Parts: sequence; C-alpha cells; structure tokens
Amino acid sequence: MKHVYKYLLSALAVFGLALLIDQGICNKWVYHDYAAGMDRKLSCFWKP
Repeated sequence: MKHVYKYLLSALAVFGLALLIDQGICNKWVYHDYAAGMDRKLSCFWKP
C-alpha cells in the first residue's frame, strides 16, 4: 500500500510542476525580439 502513496505523491508533484510552468512561465515571460524590434510573450508549444 505504501507504493500507491508514493506514486500518487509523484503524480501530484508532476502535475503541480506542469501547472507552475503553464501559469507562471508561459503567461508571464516577455522577451525582446531583436530581429523584429519588439517585445514578445513566451509561447509554449502546447498552447495555440
């Protein structure tokens, strides 16, 4: 039964990390595109 808790906790940690990346990094990071001369938001490959 202890293995079930370990896998459940691991899955929860992976889900939390994915949510942190999705909400924190993909929505908030802005970088300067020197070729175009403008600021752009970082876009993640799983978002259209």
